[in-house]
Amino acid sequence: MADAISHGATGKGNDQVRFELNAYALDANIQVIAPWREWDLSSRESLMDYAQKHGIEIDYQKQDKKSPYSMDANLLHISYEGDILEDPWAEPEEDMWRWTVSPEDALIKLNM
Repeated sequence: MADAISHGATGKGNDQVRFELNAYALDANIQVIAPWREWDLSSRESLMDYAQKHGIEIDYQKQDKKSPYSMDANLLHISYEGDILEDPWAEPEEDMWRWTVSPEDALIKLNM
């Protein structure tokens, strides 16, 4: 069994609380490493600077424009929120399909 786990939840919301309470429910002695709280990471920009300084590849490099939505990814899922996605009728942009394809592209084509 692991003796430590880490998460990327910021210190602002309650994601960190839910994650850590669930971890402690499974193992009261587990060490939780929370970089946003423990390291000098006060913004996404400081996180990007840290990654670049340490040779950590970032999938989405901010260029001249700011992303209109935020993305959270882990081993189990990717979620997006913000901007166009606040409207449940809005379709996601094509570049959001990272591990899967859009439903239209997932149709099985039968040779009959």
